[in-house]
Amino acid sequence: MRNNIKRSKSNRTDAASRRSEAPGKSGDMKRGGQANQQSSHWGHVGAWYDDLVGQDGSDHHQKLIIPGVLRMLNLKAGDRLLDVACGQGVLGRAGAKQGIHTVGVDMAASLVAAAMERREDVALERYYQGDARNLAACSAITPGEFDAAACILAIANITPLSPVWQGIYSALKPMGKLVVVLLHPCFRIPKKSAWQWDAEKDVQHRLVDGYLTSEKIPIAMHPGSDPDETTLSFHRPLQAYINTLGSARMWIDHIEEWVSGKIPPKGIRFAALDQSRREIPLFLALRAVKAR
Repeated sequence: MRNNIKRSKSNRTDAASRRSEAPGKSGDMKRGGQANQQSSHWGHVGAWYDDLVGQDGSDHHQKLIIPGVLRMLNLKAGDRLLDVACGQGVLGRAGAKQGIHTVGVDMAASLVAAAMERREDVALERYYQGDARNLAACSAITPGEFDAAACILAIANITPLSPVWQGIYSALKPMGKLVVVLLHPCFRIPKKSAWQWDAEKDVQHRLVDGYLTSEKIPIAMHPGSDPDETTLSFHRPLQAYINTLGSARMWIDHIEEWVSGKIPPKGIRFAALDQSRREIPLFLALRAVKAR
């Protein structure tokens, strides 16, 4: 039976999604709160990433992630949004079109510079370099100021989690909402998950080699061309996100699991490939509310 099953590479979608699956926003913490030397932010590939994502984001951003985040937050014109690990500001630009005021914070200076350069409304978009684990240190963030917060395709690249949630809790108004989007930690695990084609059954399976163990995983940014350039991903089981949010008094009230919108190529395997695409989600979206 095993000889009839072909294992393929994990579905990496595009590099904009890989930002969550592979590299990161902040490194591990040393005693005293400083990031260690194995940093995982995207400063060294900021120009490449900015060019890839562009003004309006990847297809996943445009068709799935940004509309889903704004729908789950349900903001109105004049509301204030904190974009944690904002990258080059794709969410802030989308929010500005709806009259939403956004403050974005990112560790990578090159991405903050790109966000500033790409601003479409300087009155509604502000971006700052800062550590997601120490939001209180950002002079642009006042406790209890924000109606909502978001962290898109970045939280799997930040460690530890608790300081991030605590900083967001402090920044939000009572009952303020947080939406976190990440590659689904149950099915999209760097180096531990892949598609399998079963030739006997003519179906595609999702293979998961490990899940419960939290681990730091180095990922090659440019496999083949520059294998030595790596960044870090931090895999955690779902319980790690739920429990640390709860400990920070952020109560999860809504979860959505989003499938890829990329249709497989036509061919004899189309029906099976499309079935697995529609059944096994690519992204997980968590919404949590600040407890009173």
